[in-house]
Amino acid sequence: MLTATHTGSKLSFADSINPGVFALDSKPYSSSYEEWTIKFWQWLLAFPGDRSPMTDQTGELCGENQNFSSPVFFLAFLGGGSVARTCDVPAGKAILVPINVVACFMSELAPAAKTEEELHRCAEEDESSNPGLFLSVDGREFKDLAKYRVHSRTFDIRLPENPVGGAPGPGLAVSDGYWAILEPLSLGKHDLKYTIN
Repeated sequence: MLTATHTGSKLSFADSINPGVFALDSKPYSSSYEEWTIKFWQWLLAFPGDRSPMTDQTGELCGENQNFSSPVFFLAFLGGGSVARTCDVPAGKAILVPINVVACFMSELAPAAKTEEELHRCAEEDESSNPGLFLSVDGREFKDLAKYRVHSRTFDIRLPENPVGGAPGPGLAVSDGYWAILEPLSLGKHDLKYTIN
């Protein structure tokens, strides 16, 4: 569960399945869903384990290293269990929600996968074992979330000292999973919940 406080204006770029969500085949703010998911992972994986929004229990780290010139705000998932976070999202920002996602990566120091093909297989197989999906905003549950699956191309990452996973340094990654990019929400408090069933 995530409790988020957002400020922003309402726009209308919704798809036909879920009003308030950018369509999967759209290009929100001139970038595809795939491109936004790559930006998300490059943001999230750059954090050391003790300062990662993924391990944050309160929402204190929601805004850490967000690109405030970007029109999209990234919400972090939790590595396991459940948590309630309170986040302040700047006015007018769309919100990228990682409903159920995975990334596989390799580096010279930790070559778990030896080829890009193995990276793609790792991500696809891992994500295919997690079929449970749930997302709601202010009590309104979103439908057909399985249609929002995105498998990325190979992309560059740089893991810090003391990363959440892997070994520090440059590497390659592939992402797979289910994402929603929400249109900017109206001014006020909003309750977002997303979880693996």
